[in-house]
Amino acid sequence: MRTAFATAAFVCSCFVAWPASAHLSIDKLWVEFEEGDQERNDLIIRNDSEDRYYISIAVSEVLQPGTENETRLTEVDPEKLGLLVTPNKLVLEPGAIRSIRLVSLNSGLTSDRIYRVLISPQVGAIKAQRDVDEARGIAIKMLAAYDVLVVDRPAQRSSDIVADRNAGVLTLRNQGNTNILLAGGSVCPASVGNAPDESRCRAVETRRLYAGNSTTVELGAATDKVFITTKSGPGAAEVEQVF
Repeated sequence: MRTAFATAAFVCSCFVAWPASAHLSIDKLWVEFEEGDQERNDLIIRNDSEDRYYISIAVSEVLQPGTENETRLTEVDPEKLGLLVTPNKLVLEPGAIRSIRLVSLNSGLTSDRIYRVLISPQVGAIKAQRDVDEARGIAIKMLAAYDVLVVDRPAQRSSDIVADRNAGVLTLRNQGNTNILLAGGSVCPASVGNAPDESRCRAVETRRLYAGNSTTVELGAATDKVFITTKSGPGAAEVEQVF
């Protein structure tokens, strides 16, 4: 899945525009580390275009994730950052496949450390192929960058979700020390029983609930049932909870 980050390279003139082929593939957008388990992971990228890509890799730690005060901190010292990513630049020929290694340097964590790894492709000069009779043209090439989520969890971890109902709103709070993905769900009338009925229920959007954060779900009635599907990691099984 591609993120909203995008860059455009172009050769300017007048008259006509046409798209040029460009595509960079990646094998995953969510990487997990768990203290005491494997300390390294690889991202695999592939150049599916006909162009040579110049790839830059930038790493930042996400502070106060999921809040209004969320910020990204860039730190050049991997020991201080707690994450080593190598290389930070590479050249990817058409059809080539390369790996980007991520190594966790954290120890003794009491809560998650959240990172983002931004993988951005660039190309050199782009030639606009035109009819010999046309002297000028424009070629636009959209290149998607990938903003990979990296989660480093403590060895002793829990995502303790508690719910409060008030004035037609269900508030879910993560009182644990690690994040959890609310991978969807439904708001249903109380009479629906033990399983959601699509014809009578309203979908709950996917969202991530970081440690200490809360989110709200609008209720149609005070007695509505809320079914939430949670997932603790990219390879973890989904768990359904009812509130």
